Amino acid sequence: MQSRNPELPSMPPPPAAIATLVKGFNAIASNIAVILFPIALDLFLWLGPRLKADTLLAPFLQPLPPDLQAQIPADQMQIFTQFMTEFRNGLNLFSVLRTFPLGVFSLMSANLSPNSPFGARLAIDTPNWVAAFGIIMTLTLLGWVAGSLYFQTVSRVAVRLESGPGILLRATFQSLLLSAGLMVLFMMANIPVLLVLGLVAMLDTLVRTIVMLLLLLPAAWIMLVVYYSFYGIFVNSQNVFTSIRDSIRMMRYGLPPLVWFTMLIILISQGMDLLWRAAPADSWMTGVGIFGHAFISTSLLAASFIYYHELNLWIESALQWLKKQNNSSAQA
Repeated sequence: MQSRNPELPSMPPPPAAIATLVKGFNAIASNIAVILFPIALDLFLWLGPRLKADTLLAPFLQPLPPDLQAQIPADQMQIFTQFMTEFRNGLNLFSVLRTFPLGVFSLMSANLSPNSPFGARLAIDTPNWVAAFGIIMTLTLLGWVAGSLYFQTVSRVAVRLESGPGILLRATFQSLLLSAGLMVLFMMANIPVLLVLGLVAMLDTLVRTIVMLLLLLPAAWIMLVVYYSFYGIFVNSQNVFTSIRDSIRMMRYGLPPLVWFTMLIILISQGMDLLWRAAPADSWMTGVGIFGHAFISTSLLAASFIYYHELNLWIESALQWLKKQNNSSAQA
């Protein structure tokens, strides 16, 4: 018996990753001024002063008691001492300005060099732990605000949405609220996670590897949900809870194409960063890397906003298609 309903068209395909990348690069090439955010941050971290913590780290760099040193192999002791010395000399608390996951992208946040093309950089020491904590909290807040402005600007350029002071203030408030909530959750989950990792480390090598792989999958899923939870705030002007809900919904219905696109973004970003970091920090060629990194990373961010927008539109159309398909089958 022939169905009374006409045959439905096939379900639309998800957005193409390569085509979306091209759209992101074209959007930034047409609005090149938005790369000034990462350029400004990297120039400051490259040429500006360093905020050190020599006074705070000094007690941890004292030589170990002779009886304890005798129990540690000499080569391991030398490696540990060299690592701590390099860490102290290269520490720059201003790198906290590069906040995660909301923040301005930076190539020089991991810059450990005390020198720049102008010579030795000015070093400012942190006097005590109270001052260090206050400085870190202040820099974190500044990083969140700068990241919110950066994400908002790139999203407007990428998806061509309306902008205004009211939209900007709302997005900044919601993104700060989400960032603060994630920080609290991370601090609360830190101890249980460390306990679990400690227990896993006590297992047999093969069992430990299997358990770590099994834990890696939900951890990656959570990280994707957390990262894309910010996108609804900037693309759709949503509040925190609606944006998180839509991020989980997107992971539920669009996981395969989203994972493929995210992996492609990471591979391009990390691969290009190897090139941008090739020049030493005291060479002016590092400036070329800073500009190149700013353009590539901002273009990838624009492409991710476009993909987020188009993938959610595809999910809506796919759900509508499934609904019509079910209705058609029921009426057949």
